[in-house]
Amino acid sequence: MNLSLRLTGAFLALVLGAGLDAPRFARADDGGAMSSDSPNRNRAATRTARTLAESVAEVDALHLRRDDRGALAAEQTLVDSLVAAAPNDFAVLWRAARLAFWISDDPGLDTAKRSAVGKQGWELAERAIACGPDKVDGYYWAAVNIGNYALGLGIMKALANGLEGKFRARLERAEALDRRYQDGSIDVAWGRFYQKLPWPKRDRKKAAERFGHAIQEFPGHLRARVYLASLYEEDDKHAEAKRLLDEVLAAPSNSHDPAEERRAKALATGLLADVTKKLK
Repeated sequence: MNLSLRLTGAFLALVLGAGLDAPRFARADDGGAMSSDSPNRNRAATRTARTLAESVAEVDALHLRRDDRGALAAEQTLVDSLVAAAPNDFAVLWRAARLAFWISDDPGLDTAKRSAVGKQGWELAERAIACGPDKVDGYYWAAVNIGNYALGLGIMKALANGLEGKFRARLERAEALDRRYQDGSIDVAWGRFYQKLPWPKRDRKKAAERFGHAIQEFPGHLRARVYLASLYEEDDKHAEAKRLLDEVLAAPSNSHDPAEERRAKALATGLLADVTKKLK
């Protein structure tokens, strides 16, 4: 996928020191405060901080349309420039990790690219944690990027590298800080974790409980239904799986995250084809 390759190159360029001459921004989450003994510098700092805040808002607006290639490319370019210009800004860093997760979560991405982008997202999230150790965003995006990094590596290799403990620690901390973050997505991440672990660590009951809790508390969380349907399909409960997938595909488009909704429906369409064959 060209976009993921560009993301990889951009992140590597940042690591190697690209953007060192980029304009410096005040942190987006500090209200624009920059110390200076000059009124002119204070006014300039306020303008710069406001520009960063506006850029972060633009990132969020583009993120809502991230399943459009043009919007994704624009978001990627803007995020790369912000990370280069404000490398220690919490608001910028967790959004960069969020973007990496979306790209690494693409079902069409090969495992090597999924792993590489997931690892980059994890590293960005760890930087966010360092800037905001009492905020949920860094921990959540670290956990889910670790998950995609692990899926790309292969579960057995991921376990050998100690990724299970790292995933657990970050998701536990995210849950402690804000259990409702991302409208049930912490439950969904736990469910997927329990579903994907190899035997004997796999716990299908806990996976179903987590998915079910997300659905109960946030009925509009379509991916929770898709993953619960995939769990049912693995357990040969094809009728139950089809019911959930039909619900996903019939759900009205009223989500606050339309791109995620469309991806969930695309996943449901693919899984439904397999489930329907097994019902015949």
